Amino acid sequence: MTPLLSEADPKASVEGSIDPLGIYAIADALAVRMIPGVRERQQHPRFLTSIAVSLSLCSEFPTDLIAADGISEPWQVFEWYLVEGLVRTTEERKQLRGLPGQDKAVESIKDGVPLSAKRYLKTPTVFGFHGVYRALARDIEVERADRLGENGYGLLKAWEKEQGLEGFSGSGVGPGKAVRRRLVDAIQNGLDNGCVYRKVGWDDWQFFSKHLGTYDAGKQESRVIKQALLNPTSGCRKEVLEILISEEGRRLWAEGPSERRFHKLLRKFASAKLKDLLYAIDLYEEFSRFLQDAFDDVLHRLSKPQQRIKPNELANLPGVKRAAKKVPEIFFEVGKGLAPFGEAVRFQVSYGSLAERVADSEWLEKLLEHHCRVQHLKPPAGKAPWFDRFDDGSCMIRTGYIRETGGRHDDSYVHAYRTASLWSFSRDLGLVK
Repeated sequence: MTPLLSEADPKASVEGSIDPLGIYAIADALAVRMIPGVRERQQHPRFLTSIAVSLSLCSEFPTDLIAADGISEPWQVFEWYLVEGLVRTTEERKQLRGLPGQDKAVESIKDGVPLSAKRYLKTPTVFGFHGVYRALARDIEVERADRLGENGYGLLKAWEKEQGLEGFSGSGVGPGKAVRRRLVDAIQNGLDNGCVYRKVGWDDWQFFSKHLGTYDAGKQESRVIKQALLNPTSGCRKEVLEILISEEGRRLWAEGPSERRFHKLLRKFASAKLKDLLYAIDLYEEFSRFLQDAFDDVLHRLSKPQQRIKPNELANLPGVKRAAKKVPEIFFEVGKGLAPFGEAVRFQVSYGSLAERVADSEWLEKLLEHHCRVQHLKPPAGKAPWFDRFDDGSCMIRTGYIRETGGRHDDSYVHAYRTASLWSFSRDLGLVK
């Protein structure tokens, strides 16, 4: 194989296009309390099986082993092989929906270069399939302390048997033992060279789509995952999932994926613990909607046309006027609702300046200052605000943040609370149709 030329390291961007008001963190904390382990990016539970297979294979290597590139661990090398293998051998592209890193694999294949840390996701520990699903794998005991957990072992054995790969794990014999040896060798070669080290004609590329295809979990494999997800010791996940897959829950979600409507249904059957959590979420989402609509109205006005706009004009926008009135009215109650979950102090410290009853123009200034402060505190060295301000106080939106529409001005949630992920899981596992 010809040597790889190194690529220039990308420069860190000063742009920060996510969460301009800093309202995501509390919502995420509430979601984690309600449905631990599940993240909004998760779509397909079969990646839990891929993690179990990865843990089994990578147990062959020392825990401190790093690839020749100086950064990649054995699990990362396996992830490169799996993603490239699925991309190479999956006939229908729609069967790859929800596969993290697939675009990077497509580009590498097109360019005729092996997948590697330089060619893969910038932060695979967060955005690769291990990163996306690891929290859930740990919560349901697929993984424990970087090794197979109890459910991980059960999942691996169910998969091995259904796939006709007896001998893949443990000391038994069977066709899986030779497959395992070849995969371990591929990972070792990948570690030695810091990249995928198998050519286009490698017979075992087919292993990934044949045995770990995203939508192809077997019945016993699915049953192990389902039972783990319904573990009653994990937050309120069991309650939420059981209502979602009930006849009433299925019908409501099929009519339109509104988490506010679904949470209203949940409250009818919820335990006291879940009811308190749903109450806190309802209050926080009302607060978040006021802030988000005000900010979106401002961005929209600044976008048409893109020119300097005086603050007094922005202060007259419907979303701003409504938020200036409503946020101070509900602020205390929101903090009170968050208190049982340890989020009241963070809420008060973060948004206390917006709770004052002041004129619309003054409240707008506080909102703009809040946005600038949120951007300034973003890692690693702060991000630029979404607009520029001038000596006369006027604002002009920066090109990357132009908006064609303003705020929604309804009661929809700003944030997601994992119902979409649970619904996708349920479909894959055959719990709903």
